[in-house]
Amino acid sequence: MTTLTLELPKDLLRLLQERASEREQELQEVALRILQKELAPEAKSERELVIQALQEAGLIRPLSEELRQMIDPSIDYEAVRRELAERSFDPPLSQIIIENRGEK
Repeated sequence: MTTLTLELPKDLLRLLQERASEREQELQEVALRILQKELAPEAKSERELVIQALQEAGLIRPLSEELRQMIDPSIDYEAVRRELAERSFDPPLSQIIIENRGEK
């Protein structure tokens, strides 16, 4: 680790000392944790971690540019979801998907 010397205003030093005292930690530990929280890249959400794991396992992949261009940003996803939920498909949608996949 590299050493960094800082000149702190008295009120900021007092706040840092109070926090260190409350947590029963050294000033350096508290200051380091504050800096890491502020400067370190934000941790990925659980959703992002799951997507990353699925992509790395080859189970999903990002949309191709061709498919991405087909997305209409003016369409409300929730409205589409509600409409599809209200529809009944004959044959069932799962059967249509299986047929479109073809043989394995």
